Amino acid sequence: LPGSDIRWPARVAGRFVNLPALLLEVLPDASGRLPAAFPLRFTDADEEEEIFRLSYSWDNEEWLITIDAASTASTVSDAGEEFIKAGGGVLFSEEGGALGLAFGERIPLGIGSEYWLGAQVSANPVIPAGEANEVEGLLNRYVGQAVLETRFHLRRQVEDDEEEPPWQIGGKLDGAEARAAGLAVGKRRLLVPVPLSADGVAHIEGISVVRGDGSEIQARFVGAFRDYMAVLLEADADLLPDGPPPGFLLLDPLADNPLPSDKVPGPAWGYFYRRRVDYSLGRRRETRDYDRCRGMLGGFRGDPVLFTWSNEMDGALAFDIEGNLMALALTPRLPPAFGNAAATAGFRPLAFLALNLRRPGFLDPAIQPIAEEVGRRLIDFGVEYQTLDANAAKLFSASNETRGGRIGLLITHVYPGFPAARIGLREHDILLRMFIEGRGEPVDLLDDGEGWLPSLTLDWAPESLEETLSIPGQPWPPRNNVISNLLTSAGAGRRIEVEYLREGELRRASFAAEYGEPDFQSARPEKFPGIGIDVKPVTYEAARYFRRPDSSGVLVSRVRDGSRAEIAGLCPYLVITRVDGVRVEDPADFRAKVSDFEAGRTASAEFTVAFFGLTRLIRLK
Repeated sequence: LPGSDIRWPARVAGRFVNLPALLLEVLPDASGRLPAAFPLRFTDADEEEEIFRLSYSWDNEEWLITIDAASTASTVSDAGEEFIKAGGGVLFSEEGGALGLAFGERIPLGIGSEYWLGAQVSANPVIPAGEANEVEGLLNRYVGQAVLETRFHLRRQVEDDEEEPPWQIGGKLDGAEARAAGLAVGKRRLLVPVPLSADGVAHIEGISVVRGDGSEIQARFVGAFRDYMAVLLEADADLLPDGPPPGFLLLDPLADNPLPSDKVPGPAWGYFYRRRVDYSLGRRRETRDYDRCRGMLGGFRGDPVLFTWSNEMDGALAFDIEGNLMALALTPRLPPAFGNAAATAGFRPLAFLALNLRRPGFLDPAIQPIAEEVGRRLIDFGVEYQTLDANAAKLFSASNETRGGRIGLLITHVYPGFPAARIGLREHDILLRMFIEGRGEPVDLLDDGEGWLPSLTLDWAPESLEETLSIPGQPWPPRNNVISNLLTSAGAGRRIEVEYLREGELRRASFAAEYGEPDFQSARPEKFPGIGIDVKPVTYEAARYFRRPDSSGVLVSRVRDGSRAEIAGLCPYLVITRVDGVRVEDPADFRAKVSDFEAGRTASAEFTVAFFGLTRLIRLK
């Protein structure tokens, strides 16, 4: 009680459907007494008088009286409702008459307002605690049966076993296995909300599902949703003995069952149950709580999103007061034009999803797992470029089109056999923007040069082996540049249109995104622990950098500390062209020629190494 240390026990008697409030039942104390309290009697408000609010401060543990506002100083919402902003509490007139109760920091005004004129709490529906517990038990069974552990086995694309794998799903990654919660939406189908990009999906190597009895079954990838961060899977066996709950079936985009008649269901305001299952820490964690819907918002593409008190996370399920599934939280898949912007999840109404997930083209054919030998590659456009500035834009008469040199990439080299060469691009063309199929607005092409040493270019060459040794990292620009990253995130098979300038004339050309041949970073290393080196093929951009007429030989990618190779003077980024005087064609040929030395059957080997047309003999023992 106010001003007292006396405490009475209480319990939740019910939850209001439309008010953000609980109904409590105060219980007698140990001696059987109840608090001496009486109901508030409400009076009408005078539009000109000041309003006083009596509230309890949890921080200061004391009751506060504040002046909120006059009823004339109100605000109009987007929906046209007039309201006063206030915190929770009881509102009084200057004479001490109770005027109303404040819920959720808004007090709607006007005739018939339940909150203002007497706060007609009794007129609002309440879910009794017993009924709520019964529905919660039903939902716990639904979620326990229909939300299953899904394991994505991802291909590791790293050079060193100690390195962390690059692909993760929502947190912890156990080796090359990521876990997520999958919703059973058919006898053998699962819908898995998972924040994987097109590049991430491409590296899925295998999928398995753990059923309720603990048995693990294999599943195959059906497709990724075009508009949301979610994938559809097909299991090799039935997922649930009795099938998923009815509401879950509406989320199966390949099902034939009838669709709901209303296009955008969901309460404009009201109580609902929320459930979420998470496997990001390697084990099942369930969140069971409730929230209230405050209305409907327009999402990223204008799709309806339930406006709730709490922020949502991927895969959260919303059930109405009768236990029917009414919404699923999904994150929109942003187009490349948004760069690294982060999208947020929101509750999409069930009927809206059911309708839209069965429209033609709801799956994106460009987002697919790919074979390992392809998955290590980039979708490379096949150009070298330099960024523009104001002076360069003027020099090439491109100030207007490049916004004074703020956008645009000047082509300095075109690699034969790549899309840029096939559509006829050449040196001195200026790339302006790309239009990606199905992604709306074009993407302006610009590069801030971060992550690369601008002083080292493809026209620069070290004058000595010692200068080569001093180079920090590979001495040529990596191929995972702004263009290849954009195309790789879009996915292979997607149609791309590029806009460019040639001698002041604006032109366009189109091509299909496709995986190119391996570059140095994506090429698989061959390890030779007996010698102490890793080697890779002489890839196309390395051959150009070293000015080699062909790709014969192998490129040293790593030299291990204390190894025979380091003692002999080998260093990374040297090309081994011969072993004991015999020409080396590729890594497989190199392995055959050093097998005896690697195994210790011969005492020494002589390598011919080359850099920029110069050669040196290095003998290893």
